[in-house]
Amino acid sequence: MENMSTKCKNCGSELWYNPKRGCLVCKYCESNYFLPTKKDDAVLVRQYSPAFHPNQLNQNLNAYRCDSCHNIYFMSSEEKSKKCPNCGNSSSSLVQDAGYCADGIIPFKLTKEQAAESFQKYLKASPNIPSELKKMATNQKLTGVFIPIWNFSYNVSANYSANAVDLMKDSSGSFYTVPKPVFGDKAKRVASLDQCATTAEDDIFLDLFDENDYADIIPYIPEYTFGYKVDAINKDIHSYYDAISTKAEKDYEKEITKMILSKYKDVTAIEVDVDLTDVFFNFTYVPVYVNTFVYKGKTYKTYISGTTGKVVGKKPKSMKRVFTNFLKILGLGAVIALIYYLIKK
Repeated sequence: MENMSTKCKNCGSELWYNPKRGCLVCKYCESNYFLPTKKDDAVLVRQYSPAFHPNQLNQNLNAYRCDSCHNIYFMSSEEKSKKCPNCGNSSSSLVQDAGYCADGIIPFKLTKEQAAESFQKYLKASPNIPSELKKMATNQKLTGVFIPIWNFSYNVSANYSANAVDLMKDSSGSFYTVPKPVFGDKAKRVASLDQCATTAEDDIFLDLFDENDYADIIPYIPEYTFGYKVDAINKDIHSYYDAISTKAEKDYEKEITKMILSKYKDVTAIEVDVDLTDVFFNFTYVPVYVNTFVYKGKTYKTYISGTTGKVVGKKPKSMKRVFTNFLKILGLGAVIALIYYLIKK
């Protein structure tokens, strides 16, 4: 696909991707620019190698950093207009090593207004939050951000052995034990393990997405990012792989050990050898509305899914409301106890 300009062909104003219309829309004259459907195209999946270096994953695109808002965005080197799709600034710098493009993207489905409504419902369902926090839930406070994640899949296998005993019965009906060697192998496929690929966000946002959301991944094209901030992929994938592989091996070792102990008696000398094979991964941008606010000198960050409106994040508590709600519960309990007493009487 030939890269589309960030400018409207009719009036020259900036374009942004409108989730409600499902197309690019001019910020001034509201002209529509429809994008080609790439849903059926396969998202590139790579086999992991310690030698992998993701300098620039998409060789047809260059990475640029906006000099104004520091947003990372990707465009064809042939595109003359290098205006930032997030803020419209025309001054940018070519990024050689700090940024690189993802393989896939999940487009926004919700507008800022819809995300703000989800945030309001989230606040209403939290009785102990400060009342003034509701003022911070407007759509003007939200920032639409594409956050990069790594999605890993792998096979994990184990060879195990142990010493156990079998309980036997002789001809006279008496029981006795005999040594029983335990050995075998077991394997499974871990289909999806996600990790935030940027230092700009907290990993808690990963709870917003599941396999239903990942079914909407399409191959990356930059037009879906027009009007949104894009976090740079700047975590070392090899350090992350070392961490998850170590954890995966330890977790499977515990799983196998638990299985052996549940099946046999008097188990000793358990040995489990775990190995990870056929490790594959891809890079994907996921759509999130971020609300960052300060309450009593402490910064809080809330994440709202750009596809479902699900909300996660830490929120402050009002001790006054906690105490008031506690008294209400006590009062309700006293009323119920009185009614029960009168009925029994």
